[in-house]
Amino acid sequence: MKNLVGALCMVFASLAAAHTQLKSSVPAPKGTVAAPVREIELEFGGDVRLTAVVLTDGQGGQKKVADVPTKVASRFAVAVQEDLGPGAYTVTWRAVGADTHVVSGDFAFTVSTAAPR
Repeated sequence: MKNLVGALCMVFASLAAAHTQLKSSVPAPKGTVAAPVREIELEFGGDVRLTAVVLTDGQGGQKKVADVPTKVASRFAVAVQEDLGPGAYTVTWRAVGADTHVVSGDFAFTVSTAAPR
């Protein structure tokens, strides 16, 4: 019985690891950028359908971004449609993987200077 439980744990762990996750982003998680942020780039470990990208400032105010692309891909660029002043920001994303599982996450970054006008 102990071997069966161990085998089931390994199967469930491998299934959980199979879900496509965020591989990298620009700006980088916990990164600081000095230049204006004109877009959010997301790269996943496999093809997904991106369903949401929300950008918020340190006070929780939502910043305007373009609609998410409708294509299935592993890389996306979503335009930031307003200037980001100095401060902390959070990107929250959601996507559907090829296995039809919803994956989501968030990451924070800091802008060290205001965008020029």
